[in-house]
Amino acid sequence: MSEPIYDERYARPGLYWGSKPTGLARDVLRIARSLPRSPRTLVDLGSGEGRDSIYFARRGYRVLGVDISSVGVRKAERRASRLGVNVRFLVGDIRTYRLSRRVDVVFCSGALNNLPRRIRAARFEHFKAHTAPGGINAMNADVPKPYIPPYSMNPFSSPFRSGELLGYYGDWQILDSGQVEFVSNASGVPHRKAMDVVIARKPDPDS
Repeated sequence: MSEPIYDERYARPGLYWGSKPTGLARDVLRIARSLPRSPRTLVDLGSGEGRDSIYFARRGYRVLGVDISSVGVRKAERRASRLGVNVRFLVGDIRTYRLSRRVDVVFCSGALNNLPRRIRAARFEHFKAHTAPGGINAMNADVPKPYIPPYSMNPFSSPFRSGELLGYYGDWQILDSGQVEFVSNASGVPHRKAMDVVIARKPDPDS
């Protein structure tokens, strides 16, 4: 991962990723309504300009957004302040950031591909260990398809194998999983993408 790549993106006028929440964020709220205990605390890894962090905070979550780009973090802070939304943002690298306490939701949309393969297992164990019992992890990751031309604005990105993401949650309850294909316009150049998606719940002995 290279901070200047993201700094340059987020320094542009407007919002690089847009203002609408991701489909993954909307799915988390949908699924949360069916859980025995409503989640309240959430960490958004790779929060960018804050679109999902702000979305969750507006719906009552206590949110920490973490992103490698200080430019993105400042932009997210300014937007949250303008909207009157209480969100805490900080600069951190998904490859090394250590959660200090357990949270109800560990959320990551669009940033997992910055994890090198050699550290993925350890990183997922850290995310899982810092999820409260009965809490959820909601993640997505780019996967290659032979019929979709490779496209990345990040030379440090490393795709996941199809099904790899799900494999990290074999000991949790799978609430939702699958693969989505869509056209992304984030870079200003429309391009097709395929992503694996997993929403998994940590076992809770008390429920």
